[in-house]
Amino acid sequence: MENEKISTIYDNQKGLRIGLLIIADAIVLFLSYFFAYYLVYSFHIPFNEIRGIIGILIGAIGIKLLVFWFTQMYQTLWRYASIEELWQIIGSVVSANFITIVFFYIVSMRIPTTVLVLTFIFDLILIGGIRILYRSLRQMKSGSRGEKHLVLIVGAGEAGIKMLREINNSKKGLSVAAFIDDDPNKKGRMLNGVRVLGGRDKIKEAVESNGEFEEIIIAMPTAPKRDRIAIAEICHATGVPVKVLPTIEEILEFDISEQKLRDLQIEDLLDRDEVTLDKQAIGETLNNKTVLVTGGAGSIGSELCRQIIRFHPKELIILDINENALYYLELELGRYIKEILNPMGIHVTLTVRIASIREADIMKEIFLDLKPQIVFHAAAHKHVPLMERTPREAVKNNVFGTINVLNACLTAGVDRFVQISTDKAVNPTNVMGATKRICEKMVQVYNQENPTECVAVRFGNVLGSNGSVIPIFKDQIARGGPVTVTHQDITRFFMTIPEATQLVLQAASMAKGGEIFVLDMGEPEKITDLAEKMIRLSGYEPYTEIPIQFVGLRPGEKLYEELSYNLEAFDRTTFDSIFVEKPVCYDVGQIREAGTALWQAANGDADGPVIEGVRRMVPEFVTDFNQNKNGRKSI
Repeated sequence: MENEKISTIYDNQKGLRIGLLIIADAIVLFLSYFFAYYLVYSFHIPFNEIRGIIGILIGAIGIKLLVFWFTQMYQTLWRYASIEELWQIIGSVVSANFITIVFFYIVSMRIPTTVLVLTFIFDLILIGGIRILYRSLRQMKSGSRGEKHLVLIVGAGEAGIKMLREINNSKKGLSVAAFIDDDPNKKGRMLNGVRVLGGRDKIKEAVESNGEFEEIIIAMPTAPKRDRIAIAEICHATGVPVKVLPTIEEILEFDISEQKLRDLQIEDLLDRDEVTLDKQAIGETLNNKTVLVTGGAGSIGSELCRQIIRFHPKELIILDINENALYYLELELGRYIKEILNPMGIHVTLTVRIASIREADIMKEIFLDLKPQIVFHAAAHKHVPLMERTPREAVKNNVFGTINVLNACLTAGVDRFVQISTDKAVNPTNVMGATKRICEKMVQVYNQENPTECVAVRFGNVLGSNGSVIPIFKDQIARGGPVTVTHQDITRFFMTIPEATQLVLQAASMAKGGEIFVLDMGEPEKITDLAEKMIRLSGYEPYTEIPIQFVGLRPGEKLYEELSYNLEAFDRTTFDSIFVEKPVCYDVGQIREAGTALWQAANGDADGPVIEGVRRMVPEFVTDFNQNKNGRKSI
């Protein structure tokens, strides 16, 4: 019963404000008629006319207020009145005066024409003027202390309160107007001077009744993913810009601040269950260890580094050939160590090396010098169309670069090697996928003969990674379209970069050697649906405002991807999101012989022998190489 009373507070206050506005309008309408009669009677109204005039006033004011009500004039509050609403006021005043004149004519009540004209003029001046005056005074007051842009915060928990304090202490000109929270016990309460309007069902109403929200902030870092998705969709539908406070897992050491806010992204609308990690097992694997990440400045590699450093390794070694990305990542992680870890008494050595995995001697030199205990191998060429046109480069980098890293691991006595693989390695139809399948086989071959525990982790596409559809679609939308999709029925598995890297670390903690871990990617997503969501997320309507164009499958591209050769070969792990393919024993002699032939072909001057060499190592590889190689329009 008490909750029901609390839940009506906001509605009652809104009704009170409208009631006060009606009273103010009644006073203004009275003054309009009073001034009109006062002027008509030359500033002296005869006493015997007063009773009749009062009857006219009561009838006229009542009719006009009813017209104002039915023309929705009271849906705009005084403090939000603007020029746009002034036109609505003019229309309402014209309608009200016309209906009043008709009424007086029907009841045969004679009113001087001059009074009607003056009343209409006064109504316009006073009804419209008082609103514009209030608006102007409010703007002047805001300008005197700096214009305040109104913000609605969704989430009145600890994160929302901290965000409110951050905004109040900042100098960015923001002002929190209200909270939204699904907790019925908070509905109607004042938190730090800001009222909780109600649950998510109040978001649309709050935005419609307040035409000046500059921003909606979703501050629910601990809420279940499905709740965050539902609320994000409601907020996005309002048309107001939406900012999101990332999940606690994304906020390093629970650092909640304005700087952590980001725009609503397609990842926020991806319907995937939360990942539950055994952080103790991951910590036992990484804590106080020397960990090396190849391709550490890439989209997957850099996120691996961000996740690894949270488990406090003794030393984190980042190896990449991209000097710019490596430089900025070093600055980022260096700040994290200095500002977050060091004050906690935790010391992590951060080491960066610019090097190519194609240089076998350099790899051995680095590994012998730094003595890593765990290696995550994320370095690879990943762009399918480019690798179709340059298969020798794909083989040299992906296959023999991986072999160089594996050999360096053996030389330096690395405890565990984790290969980052892809769903394109399953029944590959492109060179990139086939080279990754060879890498999976090499991992298992090396594991058979050596003490280093060698495993691979296979997963599908990650949202937002370099070269993925997300940045491509964003650029196309920014240019006004069209958004290009290769086929209307094409599907892909997707997960976020943080989710993928967290599961990679979890799989690494479970490794015994020889496994290929497969991450549960959920249900495949139609690329067309993804394009439509991104267009709407950008504030446009697909097909009408931003066209979607189907351009045909690119060389080596499939309509759908697979995560395993044989679902029956899967073994479940203790984690619902991770499966494992049973280790396979290969004929090492045959693999070495095929690898030698492939090396010779890759260092030759023709691509044909390379394709044949890849087919020899991956018999299931299917490709129309000549067509793919010449597919220049596939970019």
